[in-house]
Amino acid sequence: MSTILLSIGSNTFAKTNIDKAKRMLSFLFPGIIFSEPILTEPEDDKYAYLFRNVLAKANTEMSPEEIIDKIKQTERAVGRTPRDKYLGRMIIDIDLIQYDGRILRPQDYERDYVQQLLPTLPALDIVESESTVSNPIADIDITVEEDDESIQS
Repeated sequence: MSTILLSIGSNTFAKTNIDKAKRMLSFLFPGIIFSEPILTEPEDDKYAYLFRNVLAKANTEMSPEEIIDKIKQTERAVGRTPRDKYLGRMIIDIDLIQYDGRILRPQDYERDYVQQLLPTLPALDIVESESTVSNPIADIDITVEEDDESIQS
């Protein structure tokens, strides 16, 4: 079981979009905990609006690659599109900052809001029974395939 740290941010309908992402992430990572939100100034000139940022901590059996795949699917499900960055809006941005003690995104980890929110995150409860139970929702791919022959009676 590995502990992960995620950063979640939005500058467009931020409360609504972060709440949607939190609900989805709660299915992917049972027992996930979230920090309180913090408002920050954009660090890039292309963004005109304040960002709402939240940190999340969870335990998982997934590899970093699986986690990144799942959080990118979550971003798309919340409404993120490739075009948004060019329009100066961030519907939702979820990054895997730390995995099992390894900092994967040092620049993000050093941001002021991350350093401010880290000490406010409560410790994770490790429930022994959860480590042996598979998470079927984490295995769901958020794509729709039309293949009627794959349905069996």
